[in-house]
Amino acid sequence: MTKFALHLILRAPMRMDLHCIMRVFCFMVITHLTLIHKIEAQYLHSKIHLGAMFYQGDLTPRAIDYSFGPGNLAWGVSVGKDLTDWISINARFMKGTLTGDDSYSTNLIQRSRNLSFSSPLYEYGFYADVRINKFWKALDKYKLRLYLSVGLNLIHFNPKTYYKGQWVDLQPLGTEGQTLPGSVKNKYSLNSLSRPIGITIEFDITHRTAFGLEIAPRKTYTDYLDDVSGAYPFYDDMMSAGNTLGANLSNRRGEFFGTDNERLSTGATRGNPNNNDWYTHVGCYFKFKFGKTRTSTFEEQPDKNQYPIQKDSP
Repeated sequence: MTKFALHLILRAPMRMDLHCIMRVFCFMVITHLTLIHKIEAQYLHSKIHLGAMFYQGDLTPRAIDYSFGPGNLAWGVSVGKDLTDWISINARFMKGTLTGDDSYSTNLIQRSRNLSFSSPLYEYGFYADVRINKFWKALDKYKLRLYLSVGLNLIHFNPKTYYKGQWVDLQPLGTEGQTLPGSVKNKYSLNSLSRPIGITIEFDITHRTAFGLEIAPRKTYTDYLDDVSGAYPFYDDMMSAGNTLGANLSNRRGEFFGTDNERLSTGATRGNPNNNDWYTHVGCYFKFKFGKTRTSTFEEQPDKNQYPIQKDSP
């Protein structure tokens, strides 16, 4: 399997993007772990994740830290190994959608900005689960396992907006002046990192299956999940550069008021460049254990006095 994946990379065009390479990489990691542990049969598990992703950024309904965009379906798979009875390492792939829309805001100024976006999000990462029961024994009596999860993800995104009956990719248009002659701004990358930290509650269904509930905010290292970060470019400069579509999608206030495009001065506030975007995953998973399994700390142990050892008669 590893040779096959390597063949795909070597035979791929040189323009193959990071998104495709990471797909192959995750395929190699999961396949490698599966084959190794199929032989060793030691404490391997896999999970099927299902839930929703919520965007946090410039296009949320309220200009506060805990305002979220609409929830959108997200799913994923992961594979991991229990290193001890209280810590495990995992590789995970997740796919979801992030959306934001000024029309949901209760603030007239924000609604009149009239920006919106939708972006697919692909997430490839590694994370560790630390079992809190190890340090908080009182949880064992409820037969629940509580985990703290921390990790690091590579993400790929591509913000689009709906305009005149079709979805339009925003990054190539340079809606904040990135494509203007002499601009000091570069087009933002469609790849970035995110840093998840979350809480999980898990309980056993059978000896080899479990069910969990998880919530994990992700801090990203980009402010362009939504294509909005800093300031408006001057509309006439965009038009002079031949970027009519970029000019129309950079400033959509005219659509809101039913007028021609407003000529906002260069540097007028479009977004907040001081805060990077976040997104949060809320969901559940089914966990499947393979090979050896560790005994839960709260599993009932047999009473040694219940079946006393019978001594042989002389």
